[in-house]
Amino acid sequence: MKNFTGLFASVLLLVVGTTLTAFSQTVIFSEDFETGTASSQWGVYYRQPGTTLAEDSVKAVPMAQAPAALAGGGNYVGWLQDLDGTYTGSAVAVAGFTGLQDYSIEADVYVYVGASASSYTGLVVYADSSKKEFYKLRADLDASNRVNLSNLKSNPSTFAPYFNKDFTVAQNPGLFPTVSGWHKMKLEVRTTSVDSITIWSYFDGTLIANNPVKDTARMTSGQFGLYSFKQSATGLAAYFDNIVVKTLVVTGVGDVTEDQDAPRDFGLAQNYPNPFNPATVIQYRLSTASVVDLRVFDLLGREVAVLATGERSAGTHNVEFDASRLPSGMYLYRLSTGEFTQTKKMLLTK
Repeated sequence: MKNFTGLFASVLLLVVGTTLTAFSQTVIFSEDFETGTASSQWGVYYRQPGTTLAEDSVKAVPMAQAPAALAGGGNYVGWLQDLDGTYTGSAVAVAGFTGLQDYSIEADVYVYVGASASSYTGLVVYADSSKKEFYKLRADLDASNRVNLSNLKSNPSTFAPYFNKDFTVAQNPGLFPTVSGWHKMKLEVRTTSVDSITIWSYFDGTLIANNPVKDTARMTSGQFGLYSFKQSATGLAAYFDNIVVKTLVVTGVGDVTEDQDAPRDFGLAQNYPNPFNPATVIQYRLSTASVVDLRVFDLLGREVAVLATGERSAGTHNVEFDASRLPSGMYLYRLSTGEFTQTKKMLLTK
């Protein structure tokens, strides 16, 4: 298992609306399971009922356990399964932290084709177990014959997810497999305003037709992860390898401009200067006296500084952040009040 911070891998151009935006991609997590043990950073989305114990978690298993060997995959792969069927055969392993925004996750995934009882594997973004919500890209290539992007929460009357996008074989001729095997799956997600996101879905390195898609008023940040499902008492044995997670960061000073519909009474500004070394100033505004919490995290979700806590008066506030003791890399700073939460990025260069 390998983890990286501060390593700029490439530059990506994305069209958001009518604006062409350049993003640098920074690897923040990778996992190939070749140590024979899954990374300790993997947590679980579900817990055993009535306890704080793990329900299902990803484990490293010998490649020979997978239905087929992955070319170049080494000796071990990741395995995930809801063995006791507690969650109707659903298992989710997650990493990162719930305030994480604007990233991609890519992995080799063993895709089942024509399996019985609704069996599928996939990837997860913007997961938060406290909100009981996430987005999943799943290869559902049985009678449904589709790759599907949907959220977790469902309509209690129809059992259909509230957000649901089907990408069919007919829409993507020659892209989706007709037999089970290993395939690359990838999700890119960006928070484009205070209450909306845009998602790009890929299969075997190709952007799936009818992408990107947008959603509003559900999740605007969250953990990344792996997904397994089979409607049975023992779930589905899902296999994953070569997992890479990258943040998507706007190049140059600043981040995505604030949405025009964002609330005007509370606000978190981009730090200045940015990039910085070793100090920078973070500004936030309050329309009324509020209890605030302003903290800094690294890209793995570890808290590195507490900049403000407690009640603050209405108006504009400036806080200096001195990062002399920290290594170069990307950091996230988050402002929370009783009515408002916002996270932004800043780059420390030494």
